[in-house]
Amino acid sequence: MRRLPLSLLVLLFAALAVSDASAQSGIDEVITWRSYSAERSAHVRVFDSGDRNRAYTVVIEETNDGSDGPVTDEARYVAETIGRTFGFDPVEAFFVFRFEVGSSTGASLGNKVLLLRATFRRGASGDLGAPSWRVISAETLSDLTDRAL
Repeated sequence: MRRLPLSLLVLLFAALAVSDASAQSGIDEVITWRSYSAERSAHVRVFDSGDRNRAYTVVIEETNDGSDGPVTDEARYVAETIGRTFGFDPVEAFFVFRFEVGSSTGASLGNKVLLLRATFRRGASGDLGAPSWRVISAETLSDLTDRAL
C-alpha cells in the first residue's frame, strides 16, 4: 500500500476543514414549523459571521402575516429548528429577526426596518436558555453578514 506524503495529507485535511466550516454559509431558504395554533414559516439566510465565538449570523424574516404573534414569541424553538435543519448549535450563532416597520399595519413608513439580535446559551440541563435581546443597526447587521441587507 502506497503512503501519501505528509504535506499532501495536511493539505487535504485543511481543504476538508475549510469546506466543512463554510458549509453553512450562503443558505437562503424558507423553513416551516407547526406552532400551537397554525403552521408558520420564515425566510432564513445563514452567513459566516467572522466572529470566533459565534460562527454564524442567521437572518430571519417572518413570511406569515403575523396574526399568530411575532416570530420572536417562538425564538427559542425557531433557533433550535434552524440549528437542527442546517447542522449547527444555536449557541454558535447570532440570530437577527428582521421586521419591516409598518408591514403589519399596512402603513407606509418608507424603508424603516427593526433589527433584533438574539443570542442563546445552554443551561445546566442542556436546554437552550431564553434569548438575550439587543436592537442593532443596519451597519451592525452589515458587519455580521459582510453585506447590506
